[in-house]
Amino acid sequence: MRLLGAAKSLSNLGLRGFTLVFRFVLSFYIVKYLGLEATGIYGLAVGLISFMPAFVGWGLNYFVARDVVSQTPAFAGARVKSRLMVTTISLAVVTMIGLGILAATGVELKRIYLLILMLLWLETYALDVHIPLIAQEMSIQANILVFFRSALWAPVVIAAGVLLPEFRSIEWVFLGWILSYIPTLFALAYFIRKWPMKDIARAPIHHEWLRSRLKTSWMIYVSDLCLVGLMYADRYIVNFVLGLTLTGVYTFFWTLTNSLQTLVSTAVVQVALPILFRAYSEGTPADWRKAMYQQFTKTAVMSVILGIGVFVACEVLIRFMDMEQIAEHRFLFVLMLLAAIVRSCSDMLSTGLTSIKKDRHYALINMVSVVVMIFVAYAMMRIFGLNGAGIAALLTATATAIVKAAYLVKFSDETLGAKTVSTA
Repeated sequence: MRLLGAAKSLSNLGLRGFTLVFRFVLSFYIVKYLGLEATGIYGLAVGLISFMPAFVGWGLNYFVARDVVSQTPAFAGARVKSRLMVTTISLAVVTMIGLGILAATGVELKRIYLLILMLLWLETYALDVHIPLIAQEMSIQANILVFFRSALWAPVVIAAGVLLPEFRSIEWVFLGWILSYIPTLFALAYFIRKWPMKDIARAPIHHEWLRSRLKTSWMIYVSDLCLVGLMYADRYIVNFVLGLTLTGVYTFFWTLTNSLQTLVSTAVVQVALPILFRAYSEGTPADWRKAMYQQFTKTAVMSVILGIGVFVACEVLIRFMDMEQIAEHRFLFVLMLLAAIVRSCSDMLSTGLTSIKKDRHYALINMVSVVVMIFVAYAMMRIFGLNGAGIAALLTATATAIVKAAYLVKFSDETLGAKTVSTA
C-alpha cells in the first residue's frame, strides 16, 4: 500500500509538473511578447475565473468530496449530477445579472469579455468534476484532465504568437484555453467509461441532500470565498494601489510561486484527504496521528525542495531571456516563495481539520485570515511598495498556519481522546 501511495504521489507530481512547466513558459511568453500590462490583465482575469467556482459553489464541493469517499460510481455520479444542476442554475443567474449590469452602465460587450465568460463556465464545471474524482481515488485521471485544460494548449498558443504576430494577443491566449476543453471532454468520457451512465442519468436529483446541505453550508461557503480571496485578492489590491504594470509583475511572480503550492497540493495534500479521513473514521487515534505526522512531514520537505528548485529555474530563465524589468524585483520573488512554502504546510493542516470534522473552525480561520490579509496587504504596500505585497503574503500565511496548528493539536487531542473512551 505504501508503494502504491508513493507511485500515485509521484504520478500526480509528474502530471502537475508538466502542467506547470507549460504554465511557466506561458507566463514568460506573456511578459516578453505581450507586455506587463497584458500580464496584469491576464492576472486579473485568472483571479475572476478562479473566484467564480467558489462564488457559485455554495460550499457544496466540500461536502461532495467527503460524501463520495469509498462510495460506488453510481452514487458518486448521481451526487455530482445533483451538484452540477445547482452550478448550472447559479451560473445562468450570475451571467444574466452581469450582462444586465453591462447594458445598464453602457459598457461595450467586448470580445475579450465573452471569452472570459466562457472560461468562467468551463472552469466552474471542471472544478465540480475534479474534486469528486479525487475523492473517488482517481487522482491521476483528474490531473490528466487538469493537464489537458490548463497546459496542453500553451505551446500551441506560444508558437503561434512567436511565429505569427497577428496571433500575439491576450485574446488568443484565452481562446487557446477554451479550445483545450475539446480533448478534455473526450478524456473524461474515456476515464468514466465504466461508470453506469444510464443509471446515473435516470437517478433522481438528491433534493433532500441539497436542501440539508444548503441550509448548513453557509459557513463553508463563506470560507471558500475567503480561501479564494487569500489567493487572488492581493493582485486587485496591487492594481488599486500601484497600477496595472506592477500588477503584471506581481502576477508573473505569483504564477511561478503558486506552482509550488499547486504541485504540493496535487502530490500530497489532495491524496491525503481520503487517507486521513479513513484513519479517523476506521482506525485508532494513534493511526490518525501517525498518518497526519507522515503527511505533514512529506508536505514540509517537498515544499522546501521544490521552493529551491523553482527559484533556481526561474533565475536561469530570467537571465537567459534578459528580463530586466522582472529581475529587479527579486526580493519580492523570495518573499512570495517563502509564503508559498508556508501556505502548502497550512493546506495540509486544513486537511487535518477537515478529516476530524472541525468544519466550523476550518471555516472561521479562513474567514478571519482573508480580512487580516486585506488590511495587512494594503498597509504593507502603502509603506513598502510592491515588496509590501510579499511581506503581507508571508505574514498572513505564517499567522494562519500557526492558528491552524494550534487548533489541530487541541481538537485532535479532545476528539480523538473522546473516541478512544467511546471505543474502550
